[in-house]
Amino acid sequence: MKPFSLDTVLDYRKRLEDIAIQRLADAKRQEKIIQKKLDEDNRHLAALIKEIEQLQNETISILDLINFENRILFLRKNIHSVKTKLHEKSENRNKMQENLIEKSRDRQIMASLKDQQNRSWKKYLDKKEVAMLDEIATIKSSLLRHSRLGGND
Repeated sequence: MKPFSLDTVLDYRKRLEDIAIQRLADAKRQEKIIQKKLDEDNRHLAALIKEIEQLQNETISILDLINFENRILFLRKNIHSVKTKLHEKSENRNKMQENLIEKSRDRQIMASLKDQQNRSWKKYLDKKEVAMLDEIATIKSSLLRHSRLGGND
């Protein structure tokens, strides 16, 4: 009897790997969005700091200075939270990458197992074929011998 076909299992493993690829791409995309936000906030903060430095050289009212300081404080807090999100997204991307590696490895193992099983099955069939050919040759030989013996009588 032919062994269990691993094609279905291999197809399933391939689908899992494809899903892992998609999830990794999504995780990278999310990480990139957060990174862009962080870069934008850092540029905005740098521009604010530069502006406040220029205004301090020109004289600035206390109220405007407080407003600038509050905006800078708000941006720094925002940058901190964006950095935290970026770290989470990076960890998520790493997990998705590890998941993809695991799924890929599983699929490769199943493909290897399928190839090994197919080779074993072919070897089994070849042995059966040789045994049948030997049996046919033996039967033919014994029939020929029997017909010679029967013909001489």
